[in-house]
Amino acid sequence: MAEIVTDLRNPFKEVYEALDMKEQRKAMRGAMRKEANRIKRAAAQNLAASALGKGTVEQLSKSIRTRIYPRSLGFMVTVKPYHKKGYHRTRTGKEKPVLMWAEEGTKMRKTKTKTKFFIRKKRGHSTGRMRAYGILKKTGDGEGTNVEENLFGTFQNNLDKALKKKKLL
Repeated sequence: MAEIVTDLRNPFKEVYEALDMKEQRKAMRGAMRKEANRIKRAAAQNLAASALGKGTVEQLSKSIRTRIYPRSLGFMVTVKPYHKKGYHRTRTGKEKPVLMWAEEGTKMRKTKTKTKFFIRKKRGHSTGRMRAYGILKKTGDGEGTNVEENLFGTFQNNLDKALKKKKLL
């Protein structure tokens, strides 16, 4: 590859221009997908290190999901539910966005007093709150520093693979 590059300020310019737009985007999307999955695995490890989800039938780490943007280049790792993804099935079969609540925490809640024509039947009580675990925040603080370097290295490898496939390298 050193024979192809002539401008040392832009080492990828000629290599990048040798590929068509579809191959360029494919190489970049592959790098984004690989990095998003790496961060997703790190978030799952942070979730396992916390005390959340011990003793559940289904793993809570299944609720962590990634999204690679199709038109613009970028990705997102989130715990917010979307369609059927991101929900945790409870023992009774109900689906709840447990990780979304655990990430941000919930406010203090209570039930209302039930009355029937001014006769108090059942007094309201506190149902508690869920503290914020901040799993994705911890992951972003720990793994977010070297995202760009990993993206650059993976993108370089993907470009090399594409050039070797087209026999340009």
